[in-house]
Amino acid sequence: MSRSSRQGAAIASLTLSLFAAWSLDSRLLAQDPSSSIARSVVDGVFTAGQASRGRQQFQQTCTVCHGPSEHTGRNFEAKWQGTTVGDLFDLVATTMPQTDPGSLKPEDYAAIVAFFLSETGYKPGEQELPVDVESLKKIRIEPVPR
Repeated sequence: MSRSSRQGAAIASLTLSLFAAWSLDSRLLAQDPSSSIARSVVDGVFTAGQASRGRQQFQQTCTVCHGPSEHTGRNFEAKWQGTTVGDLFDLVATTMPQTDPGSLKPEDYAAIVAFFLSETGYKPGEQELPVDVESLKKIRIEPVPR
């Protein structure tokens, strides 16, 4: 093979390699960033007992200012669809109750979130919602299956 033929083959090979790398990189960039989110609220991410405790906690702590319908059902879906349970938990845990934000235990905030999910129509599962934001950010909020 002549020197110019080898150079041409090398350039073609390099071009093909660069194109393949660019193509792979652009596909990765185009992926939905939520693809790293492992679960969804439709997977049964809370227990019935946790939701029941959340109902009690909500009645004790939140009904002074809020009604359940503000945070459940269609209102819940409209506000939270496309986000994560971690987003919801973080907001509630850092801003509520208004008179003393962050004053509840993480387990209480998780139970309130489970109550919201249950009242919205999501089915319970076998495991309670975790109480750490990083784990909760891996659970996406999708529409209730109808």
